[in-house]
Amino acid sequence: MAINTLSISTPRYLLMGSDGPVGPAVIQPESDTRSSVVFGFSSKEKYDLFCATSQVALRPYPLLKGHLNNQTDSTSKQITLVCVDPVGPAEAGYQATTAESLVEALRTSSEQVTVDFHLIANNQGSAYQLRAIEP
Repeated sequence: MAINTLSISTPRYLLMGSDGPVGPAVIQPESDTRSSVVFGFSSKEKYDLFCATSQVALRPYPLLKGHLNNQTDSTSKQITLVCVDPVGPAEAGYQATTAESLVEALRTSSEQVTVDFHLIANNQGSAYQLRAIEP
């Protein structure tokens, strides 16, 4: 039986603001879990498209792999996700991959990475709910 998986272009750039990496706010799935979500881009064109819809001064950080490796802590319950190629800072939803999946894709020079989560805007529009994609 074939497994239906969705894949998207592997991001190589991390979106940075004046205070560090930029990403959407998420509703934490469990009280003892802290999720960290950042925006990542597979190309300069995707980054430029996002910046055209944002009022905040942003810049790409080309060392996404290094940043993710420095954030990895196997004893933490933190889920680090990367929203891949978002069009703007306030979409109804995003596709995301885990930091672990992305680090592996970058390590093997893969052009594609699996989509592990969907982020869905809540009714108030202030944060996103995480929805894991079942294999």
